[in-house]
Amino acid sequence: MARQRYRVWVARLIAATAVAVLVMIAAKTLWNRWLAAEGRSGKPKMQIASSAEMQEAVASHALDPVLQLAHAALAQHRQRDRDYCATVTKRERISGKLGVVNRMELKLRNRTRSDHSDGSQGIDPDASAKALASDPRSEVQPSRLRDVYLKFAEPKSLQGREAIWREGVNGNVMVVHETGFLNIARIPLAPTSPLAMAGNRYPISDIGLEKLLEKLIEKGERDRLLGGCDVEIIEHVQVAGKDCQRIVVTHSEQETEWEGKAILHEFYRAIIDIDVEKNLPIHYASYLWPSKPGEEPLLDEEYTYADLQLNCDLSDLDFDPDNEKYAFPK
Repeated sequence: MARQRYRVWVARLIAATAVAVLVMIAAKTLWNRWLAAEGRSGKPKMQIASSAEMQEAVASHALDPVLQLAHAALAQHRQRDRDYCATVTKRERISGKLGVVNRMELKLRNRTRSDHSDGSQGIDPDASAKALASDPRSEVQPSRLRDVYLKFAEPKSLQGREAIWREGVNGNVMVVHETGFLNIARIPLAPTSPLAMAGNRYPISDIGLEKLLEKLIEKGERDRLLGGCDVEIIEHVQVAGKDCQRIVVTHSEQETEWEGKAILHEFYRAIIDIDVEKNLPIHYASYLWPSKPGEEPLLDEEYTYADLQLNCDLSDLDFDPDNEKYAFPK
């Protein structure tokens, strides 16, 4: 009997203690809420900074004005330019060897996804343009697909070669024909296939001013994170017969540190020439570090868009191998 009474007493003591603990917790919670409401809490309130305050908190960088210009140019290009024609000159270093100069005629047209051959629909292009206009750094991407026509003029071994690529059409396969006695068939090639990439650093799907601007922004954002660099802006530089604003970005050190890891910069010096009238980059060149101190830097890649004509009203015929002005075999 005594043992049973003891057990009952212990159970009552435990229950009473639990009730007391719950009452204390509830009282403390109510007290803290009252203190917070009165602004007398012992702990500082957590402040959520506005986007403007967060931007101010980020240290300024020499590339900031350049990135702002690039974002604005990209937004304007996406809204303003339906198509364009140009003469493109390129030279690229592949596997450590600088290739020969390539010069080609370019026609490039943008079309909305509503024009897609399979009838698929995309983002409203008007809504996308408005978003980009209100915020040039918006992540909203335009719902445009691209048509590309190329005709080679240099080097002599490629003179007369033509290629057509229509994004989202024919399984994204490009159509090419060779020159001279080899021009016996239309050759379908995937843009990234080994044969299509022979002698090219980038596939045909990466050509164009929009892609160039995107790559420049990507490189600039990366360099901004990796630390300091020298930025020089030069007014009134003549490039391809156009008045340009030149931007020169130089890394004084080849190696930098990011989160405790050694990282090599992608280039020693980059030169971007912006056509003042069209607000588009018509020339880009990047250079690697000199082989020896005091020597000239090594050209890594260079692209020039000469004779640029915007909004030429290009039609489907401009991207049709059956165009009578083209030399595609029947």
